Amino acid sequence: MDFSKITEAEFTLLMQASEDFGRFGKTQRICSRCSNSFEFFQNGSSYQIKCKTDNCLDIVGRGI
Repeated sequence: MDFSKITEAEFTLLMQASEDFGRFGKTQRICSRCSNSFEFFQNGSSYQIKCKTDNCLDIVGRGI
């Protein structure tokens, strides 16, 4: 994701959703842009949190 296109509040929301998925395996948080829910995808040590709406908020995290 191009971080210049998201606000600090949106980034914080994505980080909170990421923490929820890590702790609980789900999140109750909703997208601040479209009010849809988030999905979690994991591939090895990387993961993606994204809004269910196409081309909306998403973030990718990569491990070692």
